[in-house]
Amino acid sequence: MEMMIVIAIIGILGAIALPAVLHPENRIKKAAKTLYNDIHTTRMGAIKNNADLAIVFEPLSDRYVICRDSGADGFWFTTADNDKIETKRFVGYDAGVAYGHGSATRNAMSGDATFPDDDVSYDSNVLLVNSNGICSAGYVYLEYGGTAYTVGTLGSGIIRIKRWTGGSWK
Repeated sequence: MEMMIVIAIIGILGAIALPAVLHPENRIKKAAKTLYNDIHTTRMGAIKNNADLAIVFEPLSDRYVICRDSGADGFWFTTADNDKIETKRFVGYDAGVAYGHGSATRNAMSGDATFPDDDVSYDSNVLLVNSNGICSAGYVYLEYGGTAYTVGTLGSGIIRIKRWTGGSWK
């Protein structure tokens, strides 16, 4: 009986892990969805707490930091003294998930062939959300093995997630 329970547990764990092994694109998709959800949660937190919140993107370290205060220096983009809520690293999804536009040939915002140097189009790499849920406009590009996703916001607070399909963002 105990052996059957162990085999059942191994089978369940294998069924959970199998999609990630067979479809590595699931890793970048999960990272993009997590970022989308974090932007949404940050926006709702700013409204609920009637305060500015920010997400600071740090491409050199493949992470982003959710902050509730810009610290003593008054700058969101210098996170050393910010009051941080949480730090997220893309390495948690796989060493290959990172900032980048992969095989995409057109910018998600402008449609031209230029991309931000660090694949983050927000001013100073900061998505700032005010107490009304209004936020700065921009996109963050993520890649894994040539596959590209972009997650971003319009100034109105609308959050978008798109995948590069080889000819356009959808």
